[in-house]
Amino acid sequence: MHIEKNVLEAILNTLLMNDKSKDTAKARQDLQRLGIRSGLWLGQTKNGKCLKPQTAYSFTPENQKKYCQFIKGVKLPDGFGSCFKHKVTDNDTNITGLKSHDCHIMMQRLLPYGLQNYLPDKIAKPIIELCSLFKQICSATLMEDDMLKAQIKVVDILCDLELIYPPALFDIMIHLVIHLPLEALEGGPIHPRWMFPFERYMKKLKGYVRNKAKPEGSIAEGYVAEEALTFSSHYFRDVTTKFNRPDRNVDPPPPTCQFQVFRSVCKSIGLRSVIRFDAQELKKVKWYVLHNSPEIDTYRS
Repeated sequence: MHIEKNVLEAILNTLLMNDKSKDTAKARQDLQRLGIRSGLWLGQTKNGKCLKPQTAYSFTPENQKKYCQFIKGVKLPDGFGSCFKHKVTDNDTNITGLKSHDCHIMMQRLLPYGLQNYLPDKIAKPIIELCSLFKQICSATLMEDDMLKAQIKVVDILCDLELIYPPALFDIMIHLVIHLPLEALEGGPIHPRWMFPFERYMKKLKGYVRNKAKPEGSIAEGYVAEEALTFSSHYFRDVTTKFNRPDRNVDPPPPTCQFQVFRSVCKSIGLRSVIRFDAQELKKVKWYVLHNSPEIDTYRS
C-alpha cells in the first residue's frame, strides 16, 4: 500500500514536473558529474539563467494539460473511489491531494491508460508494465508460477526505468518493489494483510476526538457512546437509523412503459441537463428505438 503510493507519487510528479518532481536541477547536475546523458545537462541562456532541457520522460506543457483534463473527466463507479475532478488544479497543470487509495486507483487503472498518448512507446511501456505488476500482485488469487515470473519481470522493468529516469528517482521505495513478488509468495494474497482497513478504522477513531489534550479518553468515550446508540437503535421502530434507512442509490420502482427499450432499471445521478437533438441525431434515435423494440418485430418484418 505505502510502496505503491510512494512509487506513484515519484513517477507522477516527475511526469508533471511539479515541485515534488525527482527531476530537479541537482539531479541534472548529478548527470553531468557522472558524465552520462549529455543531452539532459543544465545549460545557460544569454541572460545567464539556468536552462533545463525538456525530457522525453515528462509531459510537455500541452500534454500536461491534456492528461490533467483526462483525469478530471474520469467517472468512477459509486463507492469505488473519490472524485478525481477535485484533485486537479484549476489551471489543469497539476494533480494534488491524492490519498493512499487514490494512488492505488491511479496506479492500477488510470495511469497506464492515460499516458499512452502522451509519451513515446519505449518510455510508456516499462511504466505500464510496472502498473500491471502492481495490479497482478493485488489480485484476489495468486499463482505461484506467476509470482516467480513476476520476480524476474520486475528486475527487467526497473532496469528499463534506470535507462530512462535520472538516478535521483531510485530511492529505497523504488528498490522495495523488487521484494513484492517474494513477499506475495511468502504471505499469500495481499488483501488479508494490507493496511487499508486499519487506516480507515483509525480515521473513524480520530473522529471521536473532541478534546485534543486527551485524545485516548475522547476515543474511549466516543466508542462507548456509539456502542450504546447502536444497541438502542435496534429497538426504534419509527425512527430512521443506519439499519433501516434506504441505501444511497436505491433502485427506481418497476417501469410502467410497455416498450422493452424504455424499461430501464437505472436511476440517474446528478443534475439533469436538457439535450436538443438535431435532425440527424433524431433520426439515429428513432432507428435505435425501432430496431431494439421486440414488440414491433412482427410489424417491422
